[in-house]
Amino acid sequence: MTDLVFNIAAATETELIDLGSEKSVIRSMIIANVDGSNAAVVALYLKNAGGTDFFIFKNLNIPVGQTLKLEADEVSFNNQIYNLYILSTRTVDVIIN
Repeated sequence: MTDLVFNIAAATETELIDLGSEKSVIRSMIIANVDGSNAAVVALYLKNAGGTDFFIFKNLNIPVGQTLKLEADEVSFNNQIYNLYILSTRTVDVIIN
C-alpha cells in the first residue's frame, strides 16, 4: 500500500481518504503540528454520502512541535461507506500508512 502524505493548511477541511479509494486499510496515522508558534486544534472525522459527520476526535490540541500517532484500531473505518476528513486551526502534516 502506498503511504499518503499531506500538508494541511490552517482552517481548510481536507479529504484524506475518498469513499471507495484504494487506501482501504490504515496501519497508522501521524498528525504533526508544523506551526512554529501555536497549538493546533484538530478534528478528524468520517463523512457519509449524505454529508453527516462522525467524529473520531474533535477539538484536540496538538502543542507546537508535537506529533500525534494513531494506531490502526483507532482510525479503522469502512471506506466504502465513509470519507475521512481533517480540519485544523494551524498547519499540520499528515502521514497515513
